[in-house]
Parts: sequence; structure tokens; C-alpha cells
Amino acid sequence: MKTIINQRLIDRNKKLSMVLFFASMAVLIFGAYLAWPGKADVNRTLYSWVALMIGFILTRISIFFTSRFGQTPRYDEVVGKAIEKLRSEYTYFVYSTPVPMLLLGPCRLWLPILVTSGGTISYVDGKWKHTGVSLLRRFMGQESIADPGKDAAEASMEIQKHLGLQGIPQEEQPQIQPILVILLKNTSIGDVKDAPFPVVTINDLKRFVRKMDREKCSTTFTPEETAKITNALTAGKM
Repeated sequence: MKTIINQRLIDRNKKLSMVLFFASMAVLIFGAYLAWPGKADVNRTLYSWVALMIGFILTRISIFFTSRFGQTPRYDEVVGKAIEKLRSEYTYFVYSTPVPMLLLGPCRLWLPILVTSGGTISYVDGKWKHTGVSLLRRFMGQESIADPGKDAAEASMEIQKHLGLQGIPQEEQPQIQPILVILLKNTSIGDVKDAPFPVVTINDLKRFVRKMDREKCSTTFTPEETAKITNALTAGKM
């Protein structure tokens, strides 16, 4: 498997996550100082609440960037490790296309939609459900899925739009196959038999992709088509 990674963007956002973390801590400490007993008045209390709110917002943004770029291993590294044994006809794009992660196979584009917190994932009555994630865990950075279908549709539209701008009309664009990927061992898969796209654990990702591309691939890309798609996906993103 080949990997095309935008290391410059990753390094930049890793530094940004550190800056946001220290900025949020400074603002929160300043807000606590303004509210210190014996020194507080009406104005100081107001400024304290404003500082604490700003600090809270910065903390949430910091958690978002840290979870994706500051932790080791990063999400993209976990996915990359799981699929690294795929054959050379696969190309794994990391922050080098319109979406964070994308896998180009012999006959389709795989679009991973990641689940990065515990709980249970199911698809009931036409809606995705994610249960078992407490408010405290969400505050600490464990994200509850909102609408994977919407996320997949928006990401697919971004890819199609970008390919179109690079001269590949929609009728010539590769199929985009979303796939919901469970990263944590303590995340359970509930009833997903009617889900609009596959749901797999990270350990089953390589096996599932390889099986699908072997059994449900009517026409494979030529080397020229693969090169054209690769160049179009990364144009202006590296």
C-alpha cells in the first residue's frame, strides 16, 4: 500500500493544538483569579464569567485538535496501521485530499467515517443511534456520532466537486464507498443490518475492504486511471 500524507498540515495543527491548550489554561486561570473571594465585585464577576466562557470554548477547540493531531497514535495512524498490508494497488491519502482520510482501491474510493468513543452504535428506523456516551465523557473529548449519513454525503460531495474542478466529470469519477469504522475495543455494534453503508471494527477493516474489492469489483482501474484520480485528488492539497 502506498501512502500520501500531508505532514506539513499535521505538524502545523499539532503546534496549534498546543497553543490552544496553553491559551485556554491561561484564560481559565485568569477567570478564576477575577472571581477570587474577597476581590470580586460586579465588574470583576462579569469579566470572570466572560473569561471562563472563552476558556471553555478554547478548551473544546483544543481537545478537537489534540485528539486528531496531538495524540499518539493519531486516528489516521491507527487506520493506516490496520490497512498497511493491503497490496500496492491501494493508495492511502492522509490530509492530502478534500477529506482527512481516503483509500483508493482497484475499483472504488473508500471513505472512512470514524467512531472514536465508546458506547453502542446501531441503525434503527432509518436513524443512526449512539448510546452509552455520558456528558462527562463527551466533555473530555469522546465524541458521540451525530449523523454519519450526513457526514458521508457532505464528504462525498466535497470529493466529487474537487474531482470535477480537476477535469474529471461526475460520470467518470470513481464510486465513493463510505464505511463506518469503530476505533475502540469497548464500542459495541448493535443492530446495523439496515444501515446504508458498512459498519466494521478497525481490526476487520482490511479484511472487509479486500473482500469487497475482490468479490464486488466489476471493472478495475487501469494504471493510467489510478494516476489520473490520484493527481486530481491531491491537486492543490499538498
